[in-house]
Amino acid sequence: MLNIDLYQQVFFTTFAVAFTMLHFVLYMHNRHIKSNLYFALFTLLFAANIFFDFQATIENEFFYLQLHRVVMPYNPIFMLLFIYSIFELVIPKQFWIITIGLIVTGVLAVFEPVANLKFVIIFQIGLAIEVFRLMVFGITKQKDGAKVLSFGFFLLFVFSTYDVFMDMGLINAYYGIYNGYPFGFIGLIFSTSAYLAADFSRKNKQIILKEQQAKQHELELRILELEDTRKSKELQDARDLQLSMLPNCMTELGGYETCFEMKPAAEVGGDYYDYHISEDGTLTLAIGDATGHGMKAGIMVSIMKSMFIAHEKQKDITTFFEESTHTIKKMGLGNLYMALMIFKIKDGRLYGSSAGMPPFFIYRADTKSVEEVTVKGMPLGAFESFPYKTFETNLNPGDTLLFLSDGLIELFNEQNETLDIPRIKDAFAGIADASPNEIAQNLLRIGDEWRKDRKQDDDITLVILKVMKI
Repeated sequence: MLNIDLYQQVFFTTFAVAFTMLHFVLYMHNRHIKSNLYFALFTLLFAANIFFDFQATIENEFFYLQLHRVVMPYNPIFMLLFIYSIFELVIPKQFWIITIGLIVTGVLAVFEPVANLKFVIIFQIGLAIEVFRLMVFGITKQKDGAKVLSFGFFLLFVFSTYDVFMDMGLINAYYGIYNGYPFGFIGLIFSTSAYLAADFSRKNKQIILKEQQAKQHELELRILELEDTRKSKELQDARDLQLSMLPNCMTELGGYETCFEMKPAAEVGGDYYDYHISEDGTLTLAIGDATGHGMKAGIMVSIMKSMFIAHEKQKDITTFFEESTHTIKKMGLGNLYMALMIFKIKDGRLYGSSAGMPPFFIYRADTKSVEEVTVKGMPLGAFESFPYKTFETNLNPGDTLLFLSDGLIELFNEQNETLDIPRIKDAFAGIADASPNEIAQNLLRIGDEWRKDRKQDDDITLVILKVMKI
């Protein structure tokens, strides 16, 4: 008898301690998985429980029986915590009732290990009912590990029933085994450890998969970043090319001081401006605005630049408008249109026409007043044979012209109000005596102050001409 009990004590204790160490190491490897910690504490207390139970039998010492009662209540508590954790459940109120009951009755059982054991058993029965409820819940909800754990608890129930029947004298001990419940616990430990090993492997695979996905995502972001950098460079190159085709501010141009200024809303602007001086000294000014902005509008600007150069000897502006409309329509550009205003100046005479552009302003130096001039017409590419109107007037030294696209006029502030024509007209009247470059910078500053932190929605283009001499 002694040898069998001793062998069982050594085997079961060593077995439980080995699993304690294994799952504690697994917990240290990944502390987010609390189930390994609860199971390690369960097997550790089980090892102490088995050791003191067999020691009390081997040496028949009351002291070891008391030590057995010390650790006995805490063993099932950590098993419950383990089940709650793997099923991802909130700890219910009954757990605390069972826990307090086991602790209190466990203390009583330390002083009277035999007489007060029945009180501990009452709460152990409550714990068994809670475990049964959890197993039914786990199987019903198809929780991971529910069937494996249920099998382990079934083995524990079978061997515990063996102990009860043996204590009641209904059966005799088989092969000298008077404690059957350790075998049930071994079955429970095996099944639980098998689940935890599979769960640990599955979660490790998930971690590895997430790491791979993170690396893949990082690689994709890097590729997108490189692609964005490439596209940004291409757009910047396109803008640089576009700006290289457009004139800058000049101190003097055939008796006129001029300034051409564009502030695009995108990398490639949809506004256009240009000039040409013919052999007879006629100065031709052009300012336009393609529908929208960005690359498509930039393409229309390039088309317009080509047509302006190709028809620079064309003296009649309305004829140029008609030919341009015919070319744009023939190219099949869909809803791409070009608003354009062209004026010719020679010997103090201003002559021009507009195809869908906003009004322009003339500052008369002799009267210190500003005239607002509107020439109505449809954008180029909209309608064939549109009857464009013309405008003529005389200019004197000191007079200043302000042509602009609708970007500044329709600039919104934070209250969704547009800067609009009257404000621009008043601002121009106050600064018209300055140089064209100073006028342009002042108008752009006024626009920035108006919109504040609001995004600029459209390109802003200014063409300013001051008559120096006739």
